[in-house]
Amino acid sequence: MLIFLMYMFAVLGVSLLLSAAVLQFRLSHPKTSGGNGVTLALSAFNLKFPQRFITPDESHLIALDEDGQTMAIGLLYPGHQEPATATLYTFDAILGAEIVENALTLSKVSKTSRITTSAPRIRPSMAAAQGSAESAQSMDNAEEIKELTLKIYLSSADTPVVSIPFLPRLLPARKTDSQYSAAFSEAQQVHERIRDIVSA
Repeated sequence: MLIFLMYMFAVLGVSLLLSAAVLQFRLSHPKTSGGNGVTLALSAFNLKFPQRFITPDESHLIALDEDGQTMAIGLLYPGHQEPATATLYTFDAILGAEIVENALTLSKVSKTSRITTSAPRIRPSMAAAQGSAESAQSMDNAEEIKELTLKIYLSSADTPVVSIPFLPRLLPARKTDSQYSAAFSEAQQVHERIRDIVSA
């Protein structure tokens, strides 16, 4: 009986030591949540960014500071130990932006042309083949969306274009999915803000 108790306490002691080691490791290497990682990435610039947009998969960040006339574009690493990083651009460096869905431009704005479009066009041949605009719309909604990207054009030799994916890297989405609607709404908000900046 004494030997059994000795083994039991030895196992209990080892398990307690392992638990303490795991707890110590977690306390010394805390996970950075999206908000904390964003704050750390932006704090290096000593600027306040009241407008922040984070992609649905939390991989990218766009932050705007109208007072300082600056935009920060950052990379976040959810689930990894890497710290978030951000690159700073002045509003003067922004030449334009476009929302691209499945390699087709849905909306575009630029300083040079000031041409903007806001709704995707339905090809007449497709609508005629289906017999009505409603059937073309239902086919359009059923289409798989494999890409929803916001492209920001900059007057920078190092980075002339920044492509920010707004669809999570899971399965392709459909236009009727709530996941797609949320991602498109977020991309549209950023695009509208860039439209305001470019048009000023």
